[in-house]
Amino acid sequence: MNNLTIEYVPIGDLTAYERNAKLHPAEQIQQIKTSIQEFGFNDPIAVWQENEIIEGHGRLIAAKELGYTEVPIIRLDGLTDENLEISLSMPI
Repeated sequence: MNNLTIEYVPIGDLTAYERNAKLHPAEQIQQIKTSIQEFGFNDPIAVWQENEIIEGHGRLIAAKELGYTEVPIIRLDGLTDENLEISLSMPI
């Protein structure tokens, strides 16, 4: 098992996963923003190949709305396409 390292990257360097099926209504984004303001950005956005987001799209939207210019990420580059599809289809 690899150790995860938190990096900070400019928001503009991230791209959304084009097959992200999750919706993020305004109420949810507001909840995320409130959490970030109260507790900090303590849940990094997960990315893989070329900074494509695989988990954390709502946090990215919230960060943009809060005026963040960079966000914490973890890299999950070791996933295969199949691993990614399985992971994204699992309910949280």
